[in-house]
Amino acid sequence: MKKLTFTLLAAVFLSGPVGAEVKPAGADSASYDGVHYKRATILTTDLDRSLTFYRDLMGLKVEVEMPLKPTSYAYVMFNIDSKAQMRMAMLSSDTQQRTLAIIEVKGAPIHMPTAPRPHAMVLQSPDLPGMAARARERGLTVFKELDLTTVDGRQGKEQGLLDPDGHLVILYQLNP
Repeated sequence: MKKLTFTLLAAVFLSGPVGAEVKPAGADSASYDGVHYKRATILTTDLDRSLTFYRDLMGLKVEVEMPLKPTSYAYVMFNIDSKAQMRMAMLSSDTQQRTLAIIEVKGAPIHMPTAPRPHAMVLQSPDLPGMAARARERGLTVFKELDLTTVDGRQGKEQGLLDPDGHLVILYQLNP
């Protein structure tokens, strides 16, 4: 799906309205050589189910799919027992490469906090009503659509939903 962008997550979402662009003081985009946002990584118990959601419903494309070795840094970073089996997929939009990684964990529990939700993915949608309807048809939790005014005054709609593992996804669509 064209123009599907993956923006992000907890700190960015919680620190300001959707669509806000945060730049370091005095930095212009051409000369900035600081932190570059690359990807969010989420855990799942069923990679195929997650791919059905993020690929088939959200329109992201699978760039890489592979098993992870017990020596992978992901075991350490996500505090997963090295006896567990993990495999990973990295997904891209038409304009952003490998901005979402999904790691399936088999043989170790994944604890997903539900209140408060600890993170969110914010995705610009080319068809917010259609995506929300398809998510409802799949039996997923879809929250009420709300009016959106970005920090720079653009107007649109936003709507949250939960992916099959309970990760919060916030869709937004700006008015033309």
